[in-house]
Amino acid sequence: MQCRLLGVMARNVELDYPNRDKASSKVMRLVVVVALIVSSVLIGIVSVRGWDLMQEAKTLNIAFIAINVIFIVQVLRWSRGVLPMAAGIAAFVAIFSGVSITSWYQRDAPGYADAALSADLGFLTTLIFAMQIVVIVVTITAFSQNWQEEVERTVPDASGPSRGGSQDPVTA
Repeated sequence: MQCRLLGVMARNVELDYPNRDKASSKVMRLVVVVALIVSSVLIGIVSVRGWDLMQEAKTLNIAFIAINVIFIVQVLRWSRGVLPMAAGIAAFVAIFSGVSITSWYQRDAPGYADAALSADLGFLTTLIFAMQIVVIVVTITAFSQNWQEEVERTVPDASGPSRGGSQDPVTA
């Protein structure tokens, strides 16, 4: 009896996410997605153009791009839980890119191969660093919008009245 009653109650309740309907939340979700896409594209360009010059970072760059794609899909599904993780990964990438910026410009030391695009890759690495700061800021801002808050709303039962007579209007 109790199980059947819970089933009836669950059918009549609809979950609504009011914070997802706000224009600010929709814009922030779009900004997060665009920031993650730009970040992934920049990492991909530096990886492809500097493939022969990178020693151990190839696999790591591919992993960062794959993780960003997963984050993009989850943010598009309104998953708020990936936002702090995206900020953490962005901090990790910012550390790596910040340390490696100067190495793209200082290729005259022994043991370095000269890249045809060293200055360009250095500039792109600087853009990656700046983009990671942007990703951190927008993901934390989006996280504070509470996309997960839900409100239960009762939906009228379509099968008919639950108690009492009929819903047909009474005529005299």
